[in-house]
Amino acid sequence: MKLYTYWRSSCSWRVRIALNLKGLDYELHPVHLVKDGGEQHSEWYREINPQAQLPTLELTDGTHLTQSMAIMMYLDKVHPAKPLLPTAPLLYAKVIQLAEIINAGIQPLQNLSVLQFLNTQDPSKVLSMSWARGAIQRGLEDLESLVADSTTQFLLTDTPTIAECCLIPQLYNARRFGCDLSKVPRLLEVEQACEGLEAFQQAHPSVQPDAQ
Repeated sequence: MKLYTYWRSSCSWRVRIALNLKGLDYELHPVHLVKDGGEQHSEWYREINPQAQLPTLELTDGTHLTQSMAIMMYLDKVHPAKPLLPTAPLLYAKVIQLAEIINAGIQPLQNLSVLQFLNTQDPSKVLSMSWARGAIQRGLEDLESLVADSTTQFLLTDTPTIAECCLIPQLYNARRFGCDLSKVPRLLEVEQACEGLEAFQQAHPSVQPDAQ
């Protein structure tokens, strides 16, 4: 498999974690999101992903899958060993709920395209930084409220799920934008547990071949 990725793309990062947790072999193909206006907008990449977004997973038969949640859920179906989702229906739904708070409720509001637009309104970047920080802070505090009483090793389970795959990149972004993480102690506890696992370590932006 081939993963089209960018070292600091949180959505790409999620999929790297999931692939690592599954123990699957894959080839990284970096796509620079900023250089020359963004390689994701190039003709060659639009032929792979018409949305001009990351990540894209290319399967061995040449099929292309996009959207990190869809990719992770596909991987869990076709490679059921080391599951990323619980089997119990209610717990399954709750894990998806946590992942979607990040995937749909936080990340899109602080995505590169949104911040680039805000920077056209305020080139000083004060507006975009404030916007991103507020969106992340609110979302993480909402997430904290749902897991504050959990006693499992990870958010709701004793093994990592797609919720942790989404959480770790979002906490990285929270620090980039100066969020107050003292208000999310349970999330930080889970982050520490994840950081002890090789699958998370190998997915970190700092060790990617295109890291800057």
